[in-house]
Parts: sequence; structure tokens; C-alpha cells
Amino acid sequence: MSAAAACGGGSKGSTTPSGPASGDAFAAVFRAVEQWRQGWEVRSLDALAPLYRHDGNTVVVYQGKAHVGWPQAQSFLRQTVDGARSVHLTLEEGQVTSLGAGGATYSARLLREISDGVLTVTDEGFLTMTFARAPGGDRWEIVSEHYSYAAVP
Repeated sequence: MSAAAACGGGSKGSTTPSGPASGDAFAAVFRAVEQWRQGWEVRSLDALAPLYRHDGNTVVVYQGKAHVGWPQAQSFLRQTVDGARSVHLTLEEGQVTSLGAGGATYSARLLREISDGVLTVTDEGFLTMTFARAPGGDRWEIVSEHYSYAAVP
């Protein structure tokens, strides 16, 4: 699967950047999302950690449970990554919305398959990420991430 298709840039996606710095934000955010997807698939906290802002305002919400502040978010990511033997993510219908020169949101349908080597769980839900330009403005950092899916009865 190509990076563009994985992040919603393929034929299934509908992307409409808006705002003055939208072209830069659009491309930079899609690159960051693809790095995030790859980090999960190789199950590497070392690959994921640099994508997040490391402060007390970083929030990762997974299925209704908030992990507020980088230490809590990092702990959640480490626990999830360390417990997985395989992870496969497919992002569809990805959209980037510019929030001016310093911020952007990314939203997409996420199909996720995660296995601990014994049990494989497959779910489909919605992912929303908020990005802010890092100090210096040369890269974008995840400041908020939310993933939820319908529980299987």
C-alpha cells in the first residue's frame, strides 16, 4: 500500500486543505501521519515518541480513556506497543484541516488489527489528531490524538 493511500491520499480519500499555509500543513501533516502509521506497524516507541509534543498538555484518548500529559501518554503507548506482536493499520478517507499557520487536524476512518501473538483483535473506528508546529517551525507534533470504535456485541 502506498503512503498516500494509507493516509487517505488515495482514491478513497477526500482531502481539502484550507487556510493560508494549507499546502505546507497538508503535506507535512500527511507525512507525520504516515510516520505514525509506520511506527505502530513496526511496534516502535522510539519511532512514535518524536512525533508527539512532550509536555503536560499532550492528550491521547483511546476508547474513552484519556492519558493526559506526555508521561501518561508515553506510558500508554509503551504498554500497547510492548504488548503487541503485530499491528496493521489502514487509514481511509483522511482529511487535513488547517488551523492557521500553527495548527492542523487530521481525521480518518481507521481499520486496525492488533495481535499479542495469541489473540488478534480487529476493530474499525475513527481517528482524530491535532497537530501543532514544533518550536522552530520545521516539523509538526501530535498534541492530541483520539481513537474510538464501536464495541462488538
